[in-house]
Amino acid sequence: DLSMNNISRLQPSTLHHLHFLEELRLSGNQISRIPGEAFSGLYSLKILMLQNNQLSRIPAEALRDLPNLQSLRLDANLISVVPEKSFEGLVSLRHLWLDDNALTEIPVQALNHLPALQAMTLALNQIWHIPDYAFQNLSSLVVLHLHNNRIQSLGANGFDGLHSLETLDLNYNELLEFPGAIRTLGRLQELGFHNNNIKAIPENAFVGNPLLQTIHFYDNPIQFVGQSAFQYLPKLHTLSLNGATDIREFPDLKGTTSLEVLTLTRAGIYLLPRGMCQQLPSLRVLDLSHNQIEDLPSFHRCQRLEELGLQHNRIHEIRADTFVQLMALRSIDLSWNYIQFIHPEAFVTLHSLTKLDLTDNRLVTLPLDGLGGLTHLKLQGNPALSQPFTKESFPKMRVLEVPYAYQCCAYGSCSSFFKMSNQWEAEDMSPEEEDPHKRTMELFPGHADNHYDLDADDLQLDLEESKLHPTIQCTPSPGPFKPCDHLFESWIIRLGVWVIVLVSVLCNGLVILAVFASPSYLSPVKFIIGSIAGANMLTGIYCSTLALVDALTYGQFAKYGARWETGAGCRVTGFLSVFASEAAIFLLTLAAVQCSISVSCVRGYGKSPSLGKVKAAAFCCLLLSSVAAVLPLFSIGEYGASPLCLPYPIPDGKPATLGFTVALVMTNMLCFLTITGTYIRLYCNLLKGEFSAVWDCAMVKHVAWLIFTNCFLYCPVAFLTFSSILNLFLITPEVIKSVLLVVLPLPACLNPLLYLLFNPHFRDDLRLLRQKGQDKGSYPQSCEVDDMEKSSYDSMQALVSFSDIDHIFEAPDSLGVHPILDSYSFPSMTLVPCQQ
Repeated sequence: DLSMNNISRLQPSTLHHLHFLEELRLSGNQISRIPGEAFSGLYSLKILMLQNNQLSRIPAEALRDLPNLQSLRLDANLISVVPEKSFEGLVSLRHLWLDDNALTEIPVQALNHLPALQAMTLALNQIWHIPDYAFQNLSSLVVLHLHNNRIQSLGANGFDGLHSLETLDLNYNELLEFPGAIRTLGRLQELGFHNNNIKAIPENAFVGNPLLQTIHFYDNPIQFVGQSAFQYLPKLHTLSLNGATDIREFPDLKGTTSLEVLTLTRAGIYLLPRGMCQQLPSLRVLDLSHNQIEDLPSFHRCQRLEELGLQHNRIHEIRADTFVQLMALRSIDLSWNYIQFIHPEAFVTLHSLTKLDLTDNRLVTLPLDGLGGLTHLKLQGNPALSQPFTKESFPKMRVLEVPYAYQCCAYGSCSSFFKMSNQWEAEDMSPEEEDPHKRTMELFPGHADNHYDLDADDLQLDLEESKLHPTIQCTPSPGPFKPCDHLFESWIIRLGVWVIVLVSVLCNGLVILAVFASPSYLSPVKFIIGSIAGANMLTGIYCSTLALVDALTYGQFAKYGARWETGAGCRVTGFLSVFASEAAIFLLTLAAVQCSISVSCVRGYGKSPSLGKVKAAAFCCLLLSSVAAVLPLFSIGEYGASPLCLPYPIPDGKPATLGFTVALVMTNMLCFLTITGTYIRLYCNLLKGEFSAVWDCAMVKHVAWLIFTNCFLYCPVAFLTFSSILNLFLITPEVIKSVLLVVLPLPACLNPLLYLLFNPHFRDDLRLLRQKGQDKGSYPQSCEVDDMEKSSYDSMQALVSFSDIDHIFEAPDSLGVHPILDSYSFPSMTLVPCQQ
């Protein structure tokens, strides 16, 4: 063995004394030329390896002295031409490798001197044509590889003389027509011409190849297949036809009774013949995925069928006789169909069934009779399927994928029990899964006794069965956002939500009553404060809905979780939450902007915006909030991602909702920045002393406190959103759930409390309401006048809006503004100047 030694040249007669040497390895060197006497004296040499060198021509003179050579490797060199006498004298040569060189044509003349050759590969060259009688003297050749060339055509008699050929590989070429020259290959058993440009397979295409066992011709733009193309091939056991998009009818396989593996995928087949199984009694693997099949016949005559792939079709129902008496059937793939109904007895007779895939269908219920032997079951993508499963339903289950995490609750009591299974995902992502015949059949090694490999699931299953207590891998797994027992898993959270409900509903109701029912003057900002209280009350109603659901499902939330998430109640609750939170933020922004605009308007025009304009702006805010809340109802975001009915990101949640959440958070952050900027400007004007005598600091401070609390409490929500974008959930799901349940609605409690406890206007309005209640019915006219005189004038309108005051501010100092102001008589009102 002299391989991988950087040898660049061989000296003549260096090895002449090694008369009994049988194998010489010179591969992986830098040899570019071999002298004529390099191998002289090696009369017993049987194997010579010269691959991976720099040879540009065949060392014909050196090879003439090797009469007993049986195997010659010249692959991975730079050979472009093979002279006529290159192999003269190699009468015993059986295996020849000339692949991965620079050949552009078949070395016809040189091959005429190899009568004993049994296997040859000319793959990975640049051959573009196979002439007639190219291999006429290779009557002993059994295996011929011509894959990965540029072959576009071949002569009608191109394979004449190959009387012993059993394996022919024409894969990965540029053939434009079916290779009709194969009709002379009477002993051909394995044929591959996949990944070419063949568009049609003619009638009686394989009439001269009765011993064919395997045919691979997937990934061709086949548009036509003759009905008789595959008839009377009694030895054929594997047939793979993928991507023939124009095939509408199932081919006639009369006389092809030994077929065991049949793949007809990515075609346009819409109907299966009723007598299919009568023609294919030996069928064990049937893959009809990616077709247009709508109705299934009964497969009961396919008694040996073990694997059935019908994914990506248009199947609507499974009848009672579809799979009846298929005792050997182990695996059924019905994923990505439109199945709405499965007969209750459809699986009763399938005693060997271990794998069933019903992913992405329209199932409402799943019949469990006959599924007790399942070890793998996939049901994800069936949103209407919410029925619970028990351990008794699937006693042998190892891997279970269900639409909702609540259906996994029967297989464990805590979230740490569940382990995410990536087995099926690994299979789905495998590039070879799309076409299993690529991995189950290889032409060069010869025939394979088993036509379907042990996949990852079977290997995992064998390992698990060796354990005394194998675990059940159920996905999606329950957790804080998919609880099994209680919606609120902590009494602290439960009590906190109830406190939020009581405080937000009662206190905001009191604020609304004081603002809108009081006989005092309703200023624009006061109207906005009342509107914010209304939005905060809706948040309290949202929390009360969740609290009610928690109470009604206490201890058994898993039974109702799926129906709650997918029901109209969750969508309405989510709409209410988003509408309330967005309305509160937009209205708070309006309050800050109105204050700033009022200053500018009074300075420029002597009066602030009217209440009507503010009401119109508030209506626009509510309209924008409604639009934001409606979007998840049209699949832009999702309310049913968790039982909290919020479109905010959760751990292991769907990434599809992330865009809506990010847009929502960015909009809210923009609002808070606007609020902060306008209020800083407002305070700067106050610090300069402008209009300080008539400005109401009570409402100024109240809005400032609202801004601070709302901004501060929104920070954790924004942090969670951007953490989900970067996959940086640094805190536990329990804390995230607590933030969404307690921190997010907390402003709905604090906003009214700030008004009720610290704003003097509330006390004035409450006093007026009390007096109004006491005096109601007596002296209505005098009470009205008295109330108007004692009303608290809310200067968050920006400035006193009486016309006389406007004239005062417009008057110059020379006209004696201060004396006029001193002598002016205001109505009785509560005014808290900012200087105080």
